[in-house]
Amino acid sequence: MSGSSQEAPPLGPSGGNSAAPDAAAVAEDFKDKGNIEYRAGRFLKAAALYTQGLKADPTNAVLYSNRSAALLALAKTTKAVADAEECIRLRPDWDKGYFRKAAALEALDQMPEALHSYQAALERKRDSKQLAEKVRLLQKIVSKQQQQAAVAAAAARSEPLSAAEGSVKR
Repeated sequence: MSGSSQEAPPLGPSGGNSAAPDAAAVAEDFKDKGNIEYRAGRFLKAAALYTQGLKADPTNAVLYSNRSAALLALAKTTKAVADAEECIRLRPDWDKGYFRKAAALEALDQMPEALHSYQAALERKRDSKQLAEKVRLLQKIVSKQQQQAAVAAAAARSEPLSAAEGSVKR
């Protein structure tokens, strides 16, 4: 007895019957189309395609990572951070989510937080020269910012009297 009505449904990743492979394939198609748009510099279209892919497979960390990059290119930094954080939640051992988060935090001028995320990415991909360079660069920037803040705080504590305060005679 052969026929299409007798075929077994596809097996899911856990071995059970599931429609997940179809959803994963749909998501992958949207990802591929989004990547084409991203490479062409059409970031809004890319983000929309990644969003469609996430509707098909909301557990796809790569789509969150890619959409984060597209949103960052559109200067939607808060949303880029949120997508990077979801990517990290879904795949905590993958460096790309941390890299995306760091890039968005850097764009928000949150350098200590960006440094922390770049370091987390480097811990997961120790052989990355790009990540190692970003960590070195951000360490210098954060150190300089901390020094400037310390100088400003010290100056504020020992600030001379204002002109109005200095002209009061007793």
